[in-house]
Amino acid sequence: MDLKRFFSNEPIDEYAYLYGQEFIHAVKVVRLKIGYKLIVCQGDDKDYYCTVEEISKNYLKAKVDEIRRNETEIGREIILYIGLNKDIDTVVQKAVELGVTKIVPFYSQHSNVDKINRQRLETIVTESSKQCGRSRLAKITDPIRFSEIEGKNETIFAFYEFERNLKVSEVPLPDGDIGIVIGSEGGFSVEEYQTMLEKNFFVLTLGKRILRVSTAVVSAITLVNEKIGEL
Repeated sequence: MDLKRFFSNEPIDEYAYLYGQEFIHAVKVVRLKIGYKLIVCQGDDKDYYCTVEEISKNYLKAKVDEIRRNETEIGREIILYIGLNKDIDTVVQKAVELGVTKIVPFYSQHSNVDKINRQRLETIVTESSKQCGRSRLAKITDPIRFSEIEGKNETIFAFYEFERNLKVSEVPLPDGDIGIVIGSEGGFSVEEYQTMLEKNFFVLTLGKRILRVSTAVVSAITLVNEKIGEL
């Protein structure tokens, strides 16, 4: 049977501790008991294989038996800048499964959603990370404006629905972090397209068809992962 995976905010040394929702999930949902095995992660690219030693009223204590390097994490930061959209739950789920490390929602001229439920999205991040075996939780930020995407610290790949020529495979291989920019259901305005060019983003195509946001996210991240050798 596969070991269940949990995330701890506490430093792990000889023992790992679960509190809050992770404690409730472990004890009330998974029904772990003393002597059961589990994996605990704290965001440091390691999996801590543990055995439950104590279950109290509000925490679980597990002894660390073995530490292994997690093999699922990508070796660089992949930041998804995503236009606010009604499918944001699905977008976050798929982005986490494909290795994105940070998700930055943004407002644009054609956005038709004006807010996010950040707590729900963070829950989706945790659940998706457990499902796909990650050791780090992707960060979710508060929404920003499209104009605030700068790309000063990462190479920006912006996918524009009316670009037909430049493909991911045709751009130089980035050395550092990568930002992926995908618009909302309404896509980008002409002004926003010009802004991307002025900021020297790589404006790229996802093919001849106009895709749903969730489809575009999966396609774009997959192509970037292939580009950097992470598939």
